[in-house]
Amino acid sequence: MKRTPTSAFLLLLLLLACQACQTTHYFLVRHAEKRDSSPDTPLSEVGWDRALSLRNQLLGKRIDAVFSSDYTRTRQTAQPLADALSTPLSIYRPDTTGSLATVLKKMNGKNVLVVGHSNTIPPLVAGLSGETVAIADNDYDNLFIVRVKRSPLGKKVDLTKTTYGKPSPQ
Repeated sequence: MKRTPTSAFLLLLLLLACQACQTTHYFLVRHAEKRDSSPDTPLSEVGWDRALSLRNQLLGKRIDAVFSSDYTRTRQTAQPLADALSTPLSIYRPDTTGSLATVLKKMNGKNVLVVGHSNTIPPLVAGLSGETVAIADNDYDNLFIVRVKRSPLGKKVDLTKTTYGKPSPQ
């Protein structure tokens, strides 16, 4: 094959376009079941089981970063996966979900777990996907997966609502 400046330029453009082709996955969950209603309560036995279920479900997803609010129950929900991956927890303040969404949007091509609360996960899902979700007070099994696929033609955002672990009591 004869190489010309035009073919080299086209090859360079193709390589640059491929660099823009990235898929980012955000896995967002509310913390697992808590022991009681005190402000910084730890997980209950059922909550620990759910945290282990989360770890088992996400172990094969090549998670690059794990974010948790600085509450015992959220850290305990995230820690089993972080430990299994030898990944440190990135702590965020629950009153800064707007700033967190900005940080998350810059993590192109990464797979990220975010553990939060019933009042922080919905705004994060909305900020990342543009879709509205709600989490009931007794609901701990939701797993929201936001997939952002970037290409030279733009980006496509999908939201998958699924569950993990044993179903929450209704």
